[in-house]
Amino acid sequence: ELRVQIVEGCQEFADDPSGFREKHTEMNQEFSDQILGAMSRLKDVTIDPDLRLKISQVCSELNIDGLRGDIVTNRAARAYAALDGRTEVTEEDIRKVISLTLRHRLRKDVLDTMDTGDKVLKVFDQVFD
Repeated sequence: ELRVQIVEGCQEFADDPSGFREKHTEMNQEFSDQILGAMSRLKDVTIDPDLRLKISQVCSELNIDGLRGDIVTNRAARAYAALDGRTEVTEEDIRKVISLTLRHRLRKDVLDTMDTGDKVLKVFDQVFD
C-alpha cells in the first residue's frame, strides 16, 4: 500500500508540481518545524552512561568492527529523542534505531538464515534485559 501511495504521489507531482507543493505545504511546514526544533534541542540531549555501555556491549557481542557502530547508534538515539521533543535518551529510543545503525555492519554469513535486523534486536534484548 505504501509503495502504491509513493508511486501515485510521484505521478501527482509530475502532473502538477505547483499543485502538489501547495497541497502538502502545511504538512511540510509542520515537519520542518519539528526538525528545526530537534536540531536546536540536540545539543542538550544526554544518554545515561549505563545506556552507552550497553550500546557498546551490543556492538561487541555482534562483533562489529571498529567504533563506528557505537558512535552512530549513540548519535541516532540522541537525534531520535530530540525529534520526539525530549532531552534524555531512553532504552526505547535505542531500540528504535539500533537495527538501522548496526545490521549493515554485521559480517555476512551465507549459512545464516536469521534476518540481520532480528539478530541485532535479539542481542539488544539480551543486553538490555
